[in-house]
Amino acid sequence: MSTEKVIKNQAKDSLKNNWSVIIAAELAVCTVVLLIDALLYGFGFFTKAIDTDTGLVKEGKKLIFTFGACGALTATILVSPLINGLFKMFCNTSLYNRTEISDLFYFFKGAHRYIKTLVINITLLFIFSVISYGLDVYSYACYVLGASLKSGFAFDFNTLILIVFFIVSVIIKVLIYLLFVHFPLVAYSFDDSLPASKYMFGYIGFSFRHFAKTVKLVISFIGWIVLSCAFIVPAFYALPYLMTSMTTSARWLFSIERNRGVI
Repeated sequence: MSTEKVIKNQAKDSLKNNWSVIIAAELAVCTVVLLIDALLYGFGFFTKAIDTDTGLVKEGKKLIFTFGACGALTATILVSPLINGLFKMFCNTSLYNRTEISDLFYFFKGAHRYIKTLVINITLLFIFSVISYGLDVYSYACYVLGASLKSGFAFDFNTLILIVFFIVSVIIKVLIYLLFVHFPLVAYSFDDSLPASKYMFGYIGFSFRHFAKTVKLVISFIGWIVLSCAFIVPAFYALPYLMTSMTTSARWLFSIERNRGVI
């Protein structure tokens, strides 16, 4: 039996009595994200910055909509410890075979923990954004071709090129996440007692050393990922399964390296 299969079986066992609480937490986080997005577009319509026919931002109103977008980004950052709480739930499921909805709000408990979480999240988001921006081949393709997929689909060579580059950009962003964001967030959710700098920069080498193993595990979920992209409902099943598998894998990898004195 492959390592990936063993990890996935362990994840399934851990999730047996935790599906409902984790799915409820997923729905809660999605509701918050959708609410912030709705408030942003509500602001856009209220200020007449959005064209009601096309749903696009008007040329002369881009500045005011940018202010609204900055407000939405700030609100997203302020509630981002919910994401850490969701990671905490996956980690507790992997570690103890149980989690509670209160774990979703773990990183809001105490000013020091909350601020520390914000600092880590902002730093990791900055690292991810800068590297993603530099490697966004889809944006480069849009610039060269003078078009984008937002303009609509046409059965021509340019559209095919844009679709290919868009898919490549998505894959690159996933790989960047795995290298610079995933393990720091998981490590912080398992144990938040270390200095913030450790989570922001101390796991980069670890991520590179175990990159191939992590990618193999993600690829083993490719069927679930495709199904989740096509239909919303399977995503609420696939995400806990995927993330609990990944936190289970991380738990064993952390343990191995800790025993070797590497981390």
